[in-house]
Amino acid sequence: MKTILVTGVRGKTGREVAAALARRAGITVRGAGRSVSELNLPQVSPVHFDWHDQSSWPSVLDGVGAIYLVKPKTSDPAETVTSFLHMARDVERVVLLSEIEGGNQDATTDERRVEKVIEATPSHWTILRPNWFMQNFATPSFYLEAIRDAGELVVPSAGQPVSFVDTRDIAEVAVAALLDSTHARQAYTLTGPQAITFAEAVGQIGWAAGHKVQHVDPPLADYLAAAAAKGTTPAMLGYFGRIYDHIQRGQTAVISPHVAGVTGHPARTFSAFVEENKQIWRRSA
Repeated sequence: MKTILVTGVRGKTGREVAAALARRAGITVRGAGRSVSELNLPQVSPVHFDWHDQSSWPSVLDGVGAIYLVKPKTSDPAETVTSFLHMARDVERVVLLSEIEGGNQDATTDERRVEKVIEATPSHWTILRPNWFMQNFATPSFYLEAIRDAGELVVPSAGQPVSFVDTRDIAEVAVAALLDSTHARQAYTLTGPQAITFAEAVGQIGWAAGHKVQHVDPPLADYLAAAAAKGTTPAMLGYFGRIYDHIQRGQTAVISPHVAGVTGHPARTFSAFVEENKQIWRRSA
């Protein structure tokens, strides 16, 4: 029986990857994270794991043949991943969750530096570069409260569209890459089947939820200044500046065939996602 480690198992993609793997016969799924006591995923073995504590690494890696790797939130993610994979010498496959345009980023960014670490490993690696998640709109402390309670979502997009992708599609591609060597040494851009603006996205949500939702689209400089005034760290300000600049330059409007090419079915649509989740945005009477 093959053992697969899923890091970030409580995250938007990690949970979906673990659940999808657990439905496969002959696979032991090890879900790793700092707080996994209430994971509640049948057939997934929760294990304590902390990127900041290397003493937790060996037991998590014991007997593992493949890893779904989410970039760690450490001061130097590339160095952390390098040290981690040095302990994972028996691992045959590594699937890295990166981000849209990861391969075209400056070599000094954390995202590209981690990608380069993965590309240098002797294992069968696959890099996933998904666009913005549809699930962001339904996640507490992300966009959910702004949409449901305030009816106003502030995102500096300069009116540019995004081909939002469903995390379940990301998970299906990840599972294929973890189990099938034909995906080795490949980098997949993962998107939805159409690009829509944030205004169009919240318009669909508002119609389905039964209340008006508007998109406020400030200049990027104003958005960052407001975030700084709220105490956002310089590192996060730099990250926000980069990811929103990608949108404003039209780099997130790309439509990729990779979801369909790997999974055999079309990528899920944003309208289907909204219909499925419309109750979460509805206000109490």
